Amino acid sequence: MIPLRASILASPFLLAAAPALADPQGNWGYGHPMMGYGWFFGPLFMILLIVLVVAAVVLVLRWLGIGGPAAFGGGTTGTAARPDPLEILKERLARGEITPEEYEERKRVLES
Repeated sequence: MIPLRASILASPFLLAAAPALADPQGNWGYGHPMMGYGWFFGPLFMILLIVLVVAAVVLVLRWLGIGGPAAFGGGTTGTAARPDPLEILKERLARGEITPEEYEERKRVLES
């Protein structure tokens, strides 16, 4: 004998399965499944499901830090500030890429 508590917990599931058990063809007394609005809501929900899956994947990738504008060359998230042009000029002079005369000339142009 099933305990009373288990039968109370199982009763909603049995009631939900009752129409399927009563109708051996599986259409629950509503005719063919594609009659009515099934032809419209079937593709609509399929498109909605695809959109939800793509959105979930994008959100997970962004949460993991893979993606977003910075991954495609845009945005400044997580990047250092641009170096000062005078600092770049000093580095080029220190490496010997430009002469001191060129340094002074370019420095004048940048400061004006």
